[in-house]
Formats: sequence, structure tokens, C-alpha cells
Amino acid sequence: MADGINPQSNFVDEHLDDDKPPGGKEFKGATLQIDAPSTQNGEEPGVGYAGPGSNFNRNRPGSVIGRQSVRSTASRTSMRPGVIKTERMSDQYFSYKESNFDKAIDKCKEVMKDDLDGKILGKYLLTEIDHWNNEREKIILLTEGSILVFKYNFILNKLEEWRRLLLHMVDHIAIGDFKYPDKSLMPDREHGGIQIRWNKNEEPGWAQKWNPFCTTLPYMTFSHHPVLYNPKENETVTYNVDEFYEHLVQAVSECYKKKRPGEKVTILEGPILIESYASISSLIYNQSGLGFFMDRNGICF
Repeated sequence: MADGINPQSNFVDEHLDDDKPPGGKEFKGATLQIDAPSTQNGEEPGVGYAGPGSNFNRNRPGSVIGRQSVRSTASRTSMRPGVIKTERMSDQYFSYKESNFDKAIDKCKEVMKDDLDGKILGKYLLTEIDHWNNEREKIILLTEGSILVFKYNFILNKLEEWRRLLLHMVDHIAIGDFKYPDKSLMPDREHGGIQIRWNKNEEPGWAQKWNPFCTTLPYMTFSHHPVLYNPKENETVTYNVDEFYEHLVQAVSECYKKKRPGEKVTILEGPILIESYASISSLIYNQSGLGFFMDRNGICF
């Protein structure tokens, strides 16, 4: 398996009772904290905003869990400038063909557990960026109790790998532009996304960071799916990481009230570091779209 994840492994299930408050050093950046419900100044219920530089629009119409619309407002996470994907280019993605996404969701639902997951709150097709800067197409199911992340083969209609992260384990959610270290030779990404952390402020070890097949890193990083750059789809919820972020914040807030009353999850606004210095392999991998199931001029992989 390319990602090195066992389909039968629920990698955080053993931490169901681990609800100790985070400790250690704080991340840098403007912070927002989920606290008591508030409806003042147009804020979303259950979310209080604080900290300098918090200039995102909080009042996007319809951005609530359970809404019926399949459309979003304009993206607030920065997108790659000048990128346009035509309908023909979008059709190269097998996830975009006919009802393939709906079929995949039906398969993914088979691994859900009522006692851990609860009801589905959102279904997304996003890009995951791993710790070696490789981009891969992933299905995300956001539920009342967890985030389920799937690697799904849209060509063979086969579920290959999956992970479960329990919402009450999340201690940081970051939103902002991606950046490489100051001494990195990598070209700027020129776009942003989100990062979900459950590391209690403890940084991964050297062996974890430098192992390309490591599956124990305590964070996940996501950005928009490339199909969002199709003008026809650039406001569709399914491919939009902004929608996932907003619904995730609300879902974690509700879960904390039940599992970790009195505690707060930290929301960070600011640059999200991708520790890649001179990875030629990831540049080739990403530019070729090898992490996506596509029709490549009659060759499908």
C-alpha cells in the first residue's frame, strides 16, 4: 500500500479515554478558541473568536452543518493563482465521472461504527498533503464523533485504505497559507489549506518525519481538490476545504461539550509549515498528478 496504512487499523481508537488537556509549547499565530455558545456579532454558535489578524469572513451564508444546498460561497482559503481546469480536464478525474463519488461514499459507509461515528455531517473529496509534500486524493467523511479519511480507487471502485480520527482527540485546527522553511529550495505553493493536529503540542520525532511510510504522525493537512479550479465547480461544497473547515470547527465544538466539557480546542490562523527542503520527487509526483486516479490519454492509473 502506497500510504502504508492497514485498512483494518483504526489508528486512534486506543485513545478513546485520552482526554487530558493539551500541554507544552504553544503554536505561533493568531488563535481562536471554541468556548461557550454565542450569537453576538454574527458569530457561529459555540465559537468565540480572538487574536490579531483574524480577518476571514465569518458570515458566509448557509455554512452550517446539515444544510441542504450543494453550493458554497467563494473560497476564502487562498487558491493557486491563474489555475483554470476546463470541463474536459475535470473529466480526466475518475472521481468526477458519472456517479463514481456517490458509489464511493456507499462503500466508505460500510466501515462506519454507530458508537464511534454517529451521523454523517459532511462528505468531501479533498487533497491530502503528506509529510513528504506528496499530494493525494482522499475522501473525507465528517461525522458527529470522528473524521474518516479514505484512499479510494475510483478506477476499480475499491476501498484501499482508511483511517479514523476521533473528534475529541483534536486539539488544534489551523487555517492559512502553506509555506516551506526559510532555507527550503522548494517553489512557493501560492495557496493555502488546513491542518488538523492531535499532538498535545508535542512535535513528531526525527524518525517519524524522515520515514516516508510513517503512519503515526499526529496531524493531517488538506487543501482544495483540483476539480475546484473548474469554473463550473469552483463553489461546489464537495471539493472545497473551506466547507470542511467550517463544519469541522462546529463538529469539534459539539464533541468537546460531550467528551471534554470545560476544555477548549485552539484554532490557528497563520502560515502552515510544510517541512520540505529540496524534494524533487514530490515536485514530479505532484505535477504529474500521480496521487489522483486519472485517465492519462488512454492510460488509467
